[in-house]
Amino acid sequence: MRDPHVEVVYFKVDSAEDISYENPEPLSFSNHLGEFCLVDGELKVVPTEHFCSAQEASQACERLNRNATQSLARISQAIDAEREDIRDRIETINDVLERTEFKHGTFLRLGSRSETFEHVKVFNSQMIRVLARAGSDDHDGRFRELKELVEKLEKATNPATSGTLESLRLLDSRYQLSFFAEEVEKDSKKVRDVLESSSGKSGGEKESFAGTIVAASLAYVLTPDGYDRPLYCTVFLDEAFSNTAEAVSRRVLKVFRELKIHVNLITPYKNLNLARESARSLLIAERDQDKHESRLCEVTWEEIDKQLNQHEHHVLQGAAKSLGIEMEPV
Repeated sequence: MRDPHVEVVYFKVDSAEDISYENPEPLSFSNHLGEFCLVDGELKVVPTEHFCSAQEASQACERLNRNATQSLARISQAIDAEREDIRDRIETINDVLERTEFKHGTFLRLGSRSETFEHVKVFNSQMIRVLARAGSDDHDGRFRELKELVEKLEKATNPATSGTLESLRLLDSRYQLSFFAEEVEKDSKKVRDVLESSSGKSGGEKESFAGTIVAASLAYVLTPDGYDRPLYCTVFLDEAFSNTAEAVSRRVLKVFRELKIHVNLITPYKNLNLARESARSLLIAERDQDKHESRLCEVTWEEIDKQLNQHEHHVLQGAAKSLGIEMEPV
């Protein structure tokens, strides 16, 4: 028979798995004089933080499950929101690409598709099941499922394993998607070709595809959340279009302009005409091979034209002189 002076029956808890709600083994009792525990046949005072009542244990487990479930819900929402953000930003870029020309009469449209990975599929199924049971009174069952999910999250966020492809695919939406480009006819909006890469394309098509994708990628990276254009938009293209046909280069540079990207071209002197159409100012790098020195010279297009005319005049004079023709100044 229970002592009428005993107010609370306690039992020790080492982990949530040890919590039992049926017939807990009494290890101590409390009355108006204090809290005691039978140790080696003697009653000794034991700090109350070492024990909890069955009701308190149940409340603690329920609170643990509720907080963990709320955290999982936020993780799930963040992953879904990131995936939607990626698609929204791609659509913003597509609005610009539709106004530019990929090839004569066509434009590029970027797209994405979800990839299926078995460990991600299992993780998502477990998360859906746990979230669906958020209001369940089966705290033990929920705890076991939460524990398994938390272990997977711990592995995916551990610095030692967070960089593996398995971990990245679990939590990073970018690794759960694959990307492609469609070549679309401007007038009919008919898809002419689907491009996963530039394989099998001609040299000009590869250059046009690569240049457009570079421009779109830069715009994606440099455009902050909530904006429709890059805030920091200055980029440098080294050896830009050095072996690219001028027609292709012009189309690609137009894409950069439409995407509001400020391009600085580092390009061979032979591409001067291309630079003239895209750049407002010019820096010429000169190297003295005898002294092994280099310098930068800032010039205007008017000065460049004057130098080019003088150069052409000297070349023409030299050619005329070699033929015995004397030229008079105009």
